[in-house]
Amino acid sequence: MKPDVSTLGHRVDAVRSGEWWAITVPSLRGVFSQARHLDDVPAAAREAIALMLDVDPADVGLIDVHVQEQGGADLLAE
Repeated sequence: MKPDVSTLGHRVDAVRSGEWWAITVPSLRGVFSQARHLDDVPAAAREAIALMLDVDPADVGLIDVHVQEQGGADLLAE
């Protein structure tokens, strides 16, 4: 049985790495992705989470993006 992730929120950390945003999901070990633009981070994270959990991306709940400086300090939450 697949997990019901539609009601779960997922914190996503985004760190600028050159011309890309490096994406991690702290609550799901091993979930990494990247996006060229900050606006694309939620969709890339949703796809990576869905792939890891073997669910449809549309079934993944709220994506809470935290932009971080290279040192790891939170700048804002979307």
